[in-house]
Amino acid sequence: MSWIPFKIGQPKKQIVPKTVERDFEREYGKLQQLEEQTRKLQKDMKKSTDADLAMSKSAVKISLDLLSNPLCEQDQDLLSMVTALDTAMKRMDAFNQEKVNQIQKTVIEPLKKRNQLFWSWVTSEWPQSHELPGLHSQISGTQGLWLAW
Repeated sequence: MSWIPFKIGQPKKQIVPKTVERDFEREYGKLQQLEEQTRKLQKDMKKSTDADLAMSKSAVKISLDLLSNPLCEQDQDLLSMVTALDTAMKRMDAFNQEKVNQIQKTVIEPLKKRNQLFWSWVTSEWPQSHELPGLHSQISGTQGLWLAW
């Protein structure tokens, strides 16, 4: 009587059913796409806020240059208009700075924190309380196996 440890020709028993594996791969792909879009949004918001700040600083500089122009000293009407423009540009710069600070607090930082927390959670061991229904009974003690896909 011969003993054969590996039976040739018999398919290996699946630890996780194919449907669960496909569902997991699909959801993981969605999560990767979400992470990529979140990173792009974060980068675009940063570019937008940088452009807003540069624009308002340029507007303030232009109004200051106009104020220092010798023509303003000669014409009082021009001087009053340029002074009003300068005041408006400085107020716009202050409001723009506040807007950028609010965007930083409400959009950029939360997106960055979400990405860090989410991906640190994804790469950690999968807790039993968060497993797919019935998967624990099929895997039984193989931690982190879901990351190998």
